[in-house]
Amino acid sequence: MDWSRSVVVVVSPDSFIRGVGCRIVDELLMSDCEEVAARVVQPGSLLLDVIYDDLARRRVYFGTYRYRAIDALYSLGPSLALVLRGSSGIHQRFTELKGSGPLEKAARTSLRLRFGAVNTILGLLHISDSPEEAELDWKTFFVRDWNNLGPSELPDSPARLGTPGARELASLLDNPPGSGESRGFFQVRDQLRRSLVAHLWELLPPAETIPVARTLAALDGAPLSNEFVTQMAESLDGAADLLLRRTLTASFTPDEPALDTGRLWRSLEGHGVRVDPWARAVLTTSQYFPPLIHTEESRMATRSAIEPAAHG
Repeated sequence: MDWSRSVVVVVSPDSFIRGVGCRIVDELLMSDCEEVAARVVQPGSLLLDVIYDDLARRRVYFGTYRYRAIDALYSLGPSLALVLRGSSGIHQRFTELKGSGPLEKAARTSLRLRFGAVNTILGLLHISDSPEEAELDWKTFFVRDWNNLGPSELPDSPARLGTPGARELASLLDNPPGSGESRGFFQVRDQLRRSLVAHLWELLPPAETIPVARTLAALDGAPLSNEFVTQMAESLDGAADLLLRRTLTASFTPDEPALDTGRLWRSLEGHGVRVDPWARAVLTTSQYFPPLIHTEESRMATRSAIEPAAHG
């Protein structure tokens, strides 16, 4: 295969959870290219081991935090891997179409920003940026058969992988219209904070309940402010678990040291506070890769102005 004219695209689980996988595949297939192969993969940690072994052999180092973040992404569900063939320069064109590099620097016309990527890891899709990476991605996502732990391999020829095609497979994986996950970083973090406030309320010292309740009422259903959760945590000093108080005020962004989220989820479950898989992935990855804060802040502010008494 001529990898100078071919790219490997992996439409990741967050695309299908968001319900935009079919639309992304449609745009890819309309980008002056030919579909060569498509398959559904859910490789899990076994794939990550191979990816990082390959990177280590090429002396490429991304840090173990990236390993944990990518593991959080792929644990969300299956991905759709495609091989697309076009003309020379296809890697550069598709990299620009995707929105390359840190998400906060991507063009607003890129697929990632238009379809609601949360951060660089929860970025909806991966596209090989060079012929060398395309060949490596082909071997990783197509030639090795991650659904079987034995020695069997898929054929080097993609002929048997063409049916069903990318559109049909995407339609099987995508959430139906109107049912896709719509929560972004701020909504996920606010939901966790609200659950913690409700869980910890009875631990407030009696003298603190009235002023904290007044502050909560003044928010009138708006997202819990940093000032409020700080006040709440300070009022709980000595009365609640340190990890829970730390979580209540955590930014879950690279601006502060990351929490051990594996330990955190286990601790929260022990306290009866449930964090769903999407929220776990959003908060885990955003500790290392900045979420698109300005975009979501604007959207949430608009919604609050339209629905000021949504929780009244």
